[in-house]
Amino acid sequence: MSPMELAMQEIRARQQAGERGQFLGGSTGARLFDVPQGRFVSKRGSSPAHIRNEYEMNRLLNLLGVGVPQAHFDDDHMITEYQQGRHIQPIRDRAHTARDIVPHAMIANWDMLGMDNDNAIVLPDGSISYVDVGGAGAFRAQGAPKGSAFGSTVGELDTLRLKNPNELGHITEQDIGRSYDTYGGEDAMRNAIDQAIQNPNTANILQQRVGDIARRVA
Repeated sequence: MSPMELAMQEIRARQQAGERGQFLGGSTGARLFDVPQGRFVSKRGSSPAHIRNEYEMNRLLNLLGVGVPQAHFDDDHMITEYQQGRHIQPIRDRAHTARDIVPHAMIANWDMLGMDNDNAIVLPDGSISYVDVGGAGAFRAQGAPKGSAFGSTVGELDTLRLKNPNELGHITEQDIGRSYDTYGGEDAMRNAIDQAIQNPNTANILQQRVGDIARRVA
């Protein structure tokens, strides 16, 4: 078994024995566990479909090379490695957010940075990690389905900037083109979707969204 699988096994055993872990906040009950394999965040989301969606969005970003915690999923339970760092800062970290805008817009990550910029942290080595993607894909952060709001048009390339003017308002159309190229363009995104997303409806919508981005940057 891999270290992540062993950690999942240990956390499950502790939860079955009544251990709850350290509550980390948020609306879906993220809890921190210290186990022999390290420190891990245990999440179940608001429903099995919600937490599977979050795991698949995390995996999709990981396959593209976007900074996210390593994750493991089993049935209706996800664990991620616990990462610590400072919250992202609008001016200091603007190069990071400009670089990463396209993958997050593509997956409709409405909470790319979080209400207090706490969904994205800068690690001690200077890299950035997006530690919570529960608001990406077909679900809102608290677990309600987005319905038709998660569609084939990637309005998030604009709405993320408009709704976060201090953090993302600096991003230009040229930055969007560079972000698209940084993460491999259309082929890389389509391949990552094929590998990461099991829900056929979500996969189909994401593939359409890739096409929409490709047309925009052409």
